Amino acid sequence: MKKYILFLQAVVLVLLASACSSTPGYTIQGIATNPAFEGKTVYLKDAYNNQIVYDSVTVKGGKFQFADTTAISEPYVRVLSLHLSEGGLDYRLPVIFENGSIEATLGDIVGVVGTKTNDKLQDFLRAVDEYSATCTNKSVEDIKTGFADLLKQHILDNSDNQVGVYIFKSYPSALTDALKQSIKKEAGEWFNKQVE
Repeated sequence: MKKYILFLQAVVLVLLASACSSTPGYTIQGIATNPAFEGKTVYLKDAYNNQIVYDSVTVKGGKFQFADTTAISEPYVRVLSLHLSEGGLDYRLPVIFENGSIEATLGDIVGVVGTKTNDKLQDFLRAVDEYSATCTNKSVEDIKTGFADLLKQHILDNSDNQVGVYIFKSYPSALTDALKQSIKKEAGEWFNKQVE
């Protein structure tokens, strides 16, 4: 019994130490999977205004990193953007900035994981990809309706965090005015303040 109590005390101490030692701020460990990205610039841009650039780094050895040790009290959204060439494809990946270590991948597949809210954002991005794969042989109207339903579901599932706000603000043309009002009615006070 004594050994068991000592073991429990040791576990509690380890848990307390790890909780107290977590550093504030964020680190984004980025991977650029396409060899053509080497030496290119990854920009950290405003999520809703592509002209606002906050920072930039160069891809070296297929990797890039953004970091700041300032504690984040309220998570916010930014976009990682990589422009491959004139007239070429722009790679854009939304990221929720919150305290913790975030992993971002830019390439044929884009993704972001590592913190609770970024995992939720990745669930949404994956759902959009999966929906796109089902759109063959559907009418344009059915595709629009299905996509609007998908957006509404993910907005309401995330109406208490920045993922829902990002989706609502980033896909305005996919949501009718009536659907926007319905979402606002169901989403609650915090969400409505964020999207005003």
